[in-house]
Amino acid sequence: MDNLLCKYCLKEFQHLGSHLWHKHKVLARDYKEEFGLDYRYPLISETVKEKKQDRFEERREFYLQNLLKSGKKWYFKKGTSNRQRFSKQSVERARKNLEYIEETKGGFCPACKMKFEHLTSHLYNKHNLMFAKK
Repeated sequence: MDNLLCKYCLKEFQHLGSHLWHKHKVLARDYKEEFGLDYRYPLISETVKEKKQDRFEERREFYLQNLLKSGKKWYFKKGTSNRQRFSKQSVERARKNLEYIEETKGGFCPACKMKFEHLTSHLYNKHNLMFAKK
């Protein structure tokens, strides 16, 4: 099986995030921070992930329509600050990508998943990341 091990009680679960909350009253983000896991590390097994993907594909159009309707209040508004917490691994991953990105005119922000013409300015203004040239 591809179960995930709970580091508190040493039992295996397919949906570790749910177990953490119901059994230990710990949020997934706090668990990842406590044990030094990347914030993007999934707390569900591959089988659960595949089931979720299959369910989404079955009702894809319905979900996408609801997402567009209900997401309007969360759209980006000019002039707002959207700071996020990043794990040490995410910051390191971004720093490693900076050297390659700097060589090109524009670049792809690893945190936002968007392309920017002036990537270094974006990284500094949005994510407080600086690039030091050698």
